[in-house]
Amino acid sequence: MRIISLLLGVLFSHSSFGQLVELDPIRHRDFSVDYTQLDSNARAVVISELGKTTIDLVEAERSIRVLHRYAIRIKINKKEGYDKANFSLPLYKYGGDFETIQDIKAKTYNLTENKINISELKNKDIYTENKTPFVKLSKFTLPDVREGSVIDIEYTIISPNIFNYKKWEFQSDIPKLKSTYTAIIPALYKYNVTLRGALKLEDVKSKVLRECFRVGGAKADCSELTYSMKNIPAFEEEDYMLSPQNYISAINFEMEEAQHLNGAKQTYTKKWSDVDRELMTEKEFGGQIKKTKFFLEALPDSILSQTDLRLKAKSIYSHIQARIKWNNMYGKYSQFGVEESYEKRSGNVADINFSLIAALNAANIEAYPVLVSTRENSLPNSLHPVLTDFNYVIVGVKLDNETILADASENFLPFGELPLRCINEKGRIIFSRKSSEWIPLENKTKSLTSYSFDGELDLSTKLIGSLTITYDGLDALRKRKEISGYPSVTEYEEKLDERLTNISLTNLNIQNLENLDLLLSEQFDVIVDVGNGHIQPKTVFNLNPIFIDRITRNPFNLDDRTYPVDLGSQREEKHNFSIVLPEGITVQSGPKTANLTLPDGAARYVYKNSIDNNVLMIQQSLSLNKAVFNTDEYFFLKELFSRAIQHLKVDYILKYNNE
Repeated sequence: MRIISLLLGVLFSHSSFGQLVELDPIRHRDFSVDYTQLDSNARAVVISELGKTTIDLVEAERSIRVLHRYAIRIKINKKEGYDKANFSLPLYKYGGDFETIQDIKAKTYNLTENKINISELKNKDIYTENKTPFVKLSKFTLPDVREGSVIDIEYTIISPNIFNYKKWEFQSDIPKLKSTYTAIIPALYKYNVTLRGALKLEDVKSKVLRECFRVGGAKADCSELTYSMKNIPAFEEEDYMLSPQNYISAINFEMEEAQHLNGAKQTYTKKWSDVDRELMTEKEFGGQIKKTKFFLEALPDSILSQTDLRLKAKSIYSHIQARIKWNNMYGKYSQFGVEESYEKRSGNVADINFSLIAALNAANIEAYPVLVSTRENSLPNSLHPVLTDFNYVIVGVKLDNETILADASENFLPFGELPLRCINEKGRIIFSRKSSEWIPLENKTKSLTSYSFDGELDLSTKLIGSLTITYDGLDALRKRKEISGYPSVTEYEEKLDERLTNISLTNLNIQNLENLDLLLSEQFDVIVDVGNGHIQPKTVFNLNPIFIDRITRNPFNLDDRTYPVDLGSQREEKHNFSIVLPEGITVQSGPKTANLTLPDGAARYVYKNSIDNNVLMIQQSLSLNKAVFNTDEYFFLKELFSRAIQHLKVDYILKYNNE
């Protein structure tokens, strides 16, 4: 609302939006459109996509709005493409106003005996869902969609957010034959326009619309900018990536300057020093972290009396973590305020982490807010501050000339670690007395899952023994949350036993579920069926002893990945198995020792085995020693996984020699 109020002095009327975007009339050729050069296997394809955006004045409200008209025609090729007929359009809240949607028109065309039949979406089938206090969803599904259908959708979104105007994404998860976007911008406004992504524009056109606006009785011009792409490949998502918004080819608009009636200009591209000052004077931001007196009284004496600053910081972190339950709401501003959140034991991310900052400061430990754009959000603008880029806040704790990052919203997250959602390249730490600065968002603790089996193979081809699984880092956080999601440990054990085929689990013992400073451990008695019945004398049979979470799928399958592999932390998975073989069993052959390493030790796959006194020992590990692999390293990483998978497919060939 602060941005809008600054511009309300500008009153105008126009006719630039009179010519709405329209799709061409449906034709028979739309049912046989050739998309094979783009993707012969595409589940659906966009035949045409059109957008047109301008700024308008709503006279009744005396407020400025952005009008965005959108139209798309899609050919459904397969049943897997039916999801393209389901629309869930987000409407965001800016200040006190939500975006609104109008003039929704949707049709399904089916070709039957060379006749085009039309099924129209009815208004009663459009409904609104309140997703959060700040987001509504307008939802509808087109009728009578089949393989071979063509669907048309048109609608207008009216938004109070003129600061970032309207982003246009040329790429999506299906290919597009053509995408065209027109932006009509009055001369009163100046925007930074940027093209993001690997694809190049097919065409750019610009022209001046003379006397497009009347401003206080005077006439003003507009710039009409039209951008188009053709034959746009689908954007392929893969495991271990940041938000696709960072890489999809798109046009972005960000307001730089606005001119008022009196000729004065308002600049919106701020310096970080301006943003720092604004945030620290904001009641829902700086005003909350200054409430140290409240926490000086609220914190237990047993915490405040500690002399070791690191232990005191951890104790305060654990206290806030246990005291205030996260309501699953993000935010860089406090929702309820730290005092109310502390008393009611519930709040959004900012309520919790501002409480942590204020409590640490009350205990004479330096702590500051760190603005974060979460992993599913876009990366923040590096050139100049854009507050709307950030949707989350964590804590930077200064201890022994080190900045420790913390987020007290997760019950099972140790002090000094971040949840995966916060690992999004960098955050901005906001100091109270000096200029803010960028800080890397990273986890120092490696994500680890380690399997240890100690047992024996019997003549009925069953492995019987004890299995221990240990977890650390993000893997421990994931597993602790999974276990705590069950009403009891017994129910968790039962569900786990159901999921693991050919494995029987009993006598589960979990250690350090709530002690976050130690490795989480699960211990089971197991019986694993690894063969086809009783072993007969003088028979040869196969054994692949890594019976749990053996690597069988390569997460990297693209021919050319144009974005980095971002794991969130270094990762390691290990198997250490010791198996006593029955008397008379000999190993004829098996997997060879392997030691595959990427350049500079960025990743490594190791496999070792030995047999001594009829005990088969196996050690296997896959270590990813970087949290982020760039595009130049992708092929090597993909090849490493491929070779590891092939190596782990090799069985041991055993022979039973007893008579």
